[in-house]
This record gives sequence, structure tokens and C-alpha cells, in this order.
Amino acid sequence: MVTKQQGKRMIEEIVQRYRFVEKNPKLISERRISEQDITTKFVLPMLATLNWNIFSIDEKGPEVHEKAFREKSDVSRGLPDIILESKNGTVFVEVKRPPLGEKEVANLERYRDADVIALTSFEDLRVYTRYEKNKPRLRFESNFEMYLAEFDELWHILSNTNEGKRARAAYKATR
Repeated sequence: MVTKQQGKRMIEEIVQRYRFVEKNPKLISERRISEQDITTKFVLPMLATLNWNIFSIDEKGPEVHEKAFREKSDVSRGLPDIILESKNGTVFVEVKRPPLGEKEVANLERYRDADVIALTSFEDLRVYTRYEKNKPRLRFESNFEMYLAEFDELWHILSNTNEGKRARAAYKATR
């Protein structure tokens, strides 16, 4: 189990690694870094900092499920959508290559049963809940430079803890 203090130290290391990518935009523009790379090198480790066990497997399956082989992906149908499931609720994470645009929000309709939906390129992170007429409602927005400064809020919303479960339940209750 990752504590909040351990998570802060871990997120700091991940942000330091991402700074290299951010300083070398050709890695993304020339597609040398794919959404799969962003997922495995940055997003999954970030989820581990929030107390999600990205390696756990039990009789129900892994705590972190990757739905691969999505249609119309830009890296030959191997992009993961991440489903985080535990006794503390369900969080869907959709990973995109930077930059995030508004058109990605329309694609969140399929996650309407989740407690919250996270749309991320690791560079940016947006957390949504369903709202009126199933339209996504933005609840939290950040970028990688702010992850450490805003870690308490990240932990509060997305962690696999009772605190995170209560925050997500409160979001669902007010939609």
C-alpha cells in the first residue's frame, strides 16, 4: 500500500522523467512516443502513486484492466483504456497523446457508469463526472508541472483509498 507521502515522492520522480519528453516535442510530433508509451511510462506509474496496485491480480482479475485493441487507434489498434476497479469504486482513464483537445470529451460517453473519468496525456489531466443529460462535467484540471503541488487534491479525488471513494461518491451524488 502506497501512503500519501510515498506517493508524493514517486510522482516527483515521474514528473522529472516527463520533463525530458516535454523539452523534446519532436518525440511526440514525430510519433516516437506513442499513447502506449505514455501509458506504460507515465500514466500507470502515476496511478501507482495514487495507491492503485497496477500489478494486482485476484479471482476477479487485475485491479487495473487495460482494454486494448480499440477501434480507430493511431498506433495500430493497441491503445489501452484503463479501468481501475476495487472496493473503493471504479475510475476510467483514457490516455491520449498530447495535446489534449476538446474533441476527446465527446468520446467519454461510453464511461457513464464510472465514479469519475480521467482524460490524460500525462502532460495534462482532466477529471470528469457525468452531469445533466449525461454530459461530462469537469471536476479537476491540472498539468504535469502542478502534480506535485496539487498532489493532495489528486490523492483526494483519484486515490484508491476510503478518502478517494468518499470524494468520488460526493461527485456522483451532486451530478
